[in-house]
Formats: sequence, C-alpha cells, structure tokens
Amino acid sequence: MSLLFRYIFRRHARLLLLIMGLGVGLYLLTDIVERADIFIEAGSGLGLILQYFGVRLPSIVAQILPAVFLLATVVTLCLMGHSRELTALHAGGISFFTVAVVLVFCGVFWGGVQFACSQFLGVQGERYSQQIWREEVRKQDLSQRTISDVWFMENGWTVSINALRPSGEGMGFSAFHVRDGVSDVDVIVRAPRVMGSEKGWVLADAERLFPESYRREHLPRLELPLHQDPELFFSTESNNLQQLPIWQLGEAIEQLGEAGSNVEGLRTVWHGKISYAASLIVMALLGAAIVSWNSNVYIAVAISMAATFIMYSLTMFGETLGQMGSLPPLMAAWGPDALLLAVALCRLYLVNVRR
Repeated sequence: MSLLFRYIFRRHARLLLLIMGLGVGLYLLTDIVERADIFIEAGSGLGLILQYFGVRLPSIVAQILPAVFLLATVVTLCLMGHSRELTALHAGGISFFTVAVVLVFCGVFWGGVQFACSQFLGVQGERYSQQIWREEVRKQDLSQRTISDVWFMENGWTVSINALRPSGEGMGFSAFHVRDGVSDVDVIVRAPRVMGSEKGWVLADAERLFPESYRREHLPRLELPLHQDPELFFSTESNNLQQLPIWQLGEAIEQLGEAGSNVEGLRTVWHGKISYAASLIVMALLGAAIVSWNSNVYIAVAISMAATFIMYSLTMFGETLGQMGSLPPLMAAWGPDALLLAVALCRLYLVNVRR
C-alpha cells in the first residue's frame, strides 16, 4: 500500500464519516418528525422508538453512501487543490489521473461497505423495523395476511389456490398434472385445505381424479412433490423484494421463473443491488472529473449535488422501465452507471491529454 493511497484514503475517510454523520442525522430527524405523532398515539416507549430507528441505521447508510462518497471525494480534492497539494503531486510526476485511480480503490472499499450494509445488516434491520412498525405500533397481526388467486407451476403440476397465508396455509386448492411430452392431463387434484412449505405441500380431505380411467379417490391426506416457498408470493405481492438478500433473490428468480412467472422485474432488482454498490467507483471518477473542471469547493459541491440527483433519477427511471419490461434488466440496472462513467472518463481523458 503506497504512501499516497494511505494519505488520500485517511483524509477522504474522515470527511466521508463526517458527512455521513450529518446525512444520517438529517435523515433520522426527518423520519422522526413524520412518525412522532404515530408513535405517541400508539403509546410507544422511548426504548421501542430507539430500537426502531437503531435497526434502520445500516439500510440508511447503504442508501445515502453513494451521494456521501461523491461529496467527500469532491471536498477532499478541492481542499488538496487549495493547499497546492495537487500541484506538488503534479510537479513530482504524479498525474491527476493517478489520484483519480487512488480514489477508485477507495470506492471499491466503500462499495464493499455499502454492499455489506444493504445485503447483510440492512436486510435484517429493515425486516425487524417493519415488524416493530406493523405489530408494535400499528397493532397489525401479520400472520393473518392473505393473498388471493395464487398460481404457479412446478414438476409438471399447474396449481391454483384461492387464498394463501404466509404460514403456507391455503384454502381452495386445485391442480392438474401433465406428463412430460404429453399434452393430456393425467391427474387432477382438489382439496379444501392445504399446508405448503419448501419441504412439500400436504392436502387435507383431497380428491384425486384420473381422467383416462375415469377413476376417483378420496384421501384424508395427500402429499404432492411441490417445494414452492409460500413466502415468495408475499414478497412479490407486497413489493418487499428490496428486502431480500441478493442470494435469496436469485433463488426466488429461479423458482418463480420455473413456475411460469414473469421475472424480468426481479432480474432488474437483482442487477440493481450490484450496480448500486458499484456506483461508488463511478462516483470516485465523477468527483475527480468535476474538480478537474472547477476546483471551487462551493461550485463543485453544487455540481455534485446535481449529479447525485441525476444519478438517483436515472436509477429510478431505469428500474421502472426494467420492471415494466421496456428495457432489458442488465441495461436498466447498469445504464445510469455506464452513462456517468462515460462522462467522467471522457473528462479525465481530456485533462490527462492536455497536461
């Protein structure tokens, strides 16, 4: 690890943590003001309120880290330019592009921090905070949620359920089975109640029909070779896909794809989790490009805030188009990063050529 890298990393990290503290504080203050009356009406104690906002901290950090990183990069470079440190580096044979590369390595480190916060601590924290909000504050019984008209396909079975709960308990089950390579239905199954899980789906008071032989069976218990996780339907139904870690989301995409569901929107979310962490590398180059154009700290910070707004807008726009199927998931998730990266590299290339 070079002396230059250690110096820039430490200076950049100090500013980043300072700006991060301010950003998290403003975020929490806004959230507290919006929810204070609801907590008071629910009779929530101070301990519960602190617990609710405390477990949300990792997800808040993951959400604002790209913007914070860009601001820290711009301020660091502006201060180095103001103190003539960049001029001294240039006189010593170290180009501005080399400084930008050092910041890219800083982006790799903080991108890993963002990914860890969003996919490990943030996931668990958001689930726990939602549980607190719904059960302790809103007094909702989450175990009684139901979704209607559930359909999926697995192992040759096409399944329909009138109503399904998160526990896997379902009402109004019906399914038919088609043999491989044959279009005719060979088995039809109906049951008033079903209990589903990844280990298997068990029917109570089932009726099994064999159309070819016109035979009918009544079974008090029937287990079908189905392993669909009922929780996946609730994740999709309630738009909680952002809360799934990337590895679980990948499994959900595979299972729902095999069940015949449209998973283009889920693929966009999956790519978005990676591209958002990778955006810190883009922010490192973008911050260097901004300072290379104007090293006035006030102007550079203003441009950085505008660039952050553009990045978030493009990210939301691309995610929306990807989930609608108007753009391929890869382009929808990585397009904003690619566009800003191209702009930053073009500017840094021109600066390097001129010098």
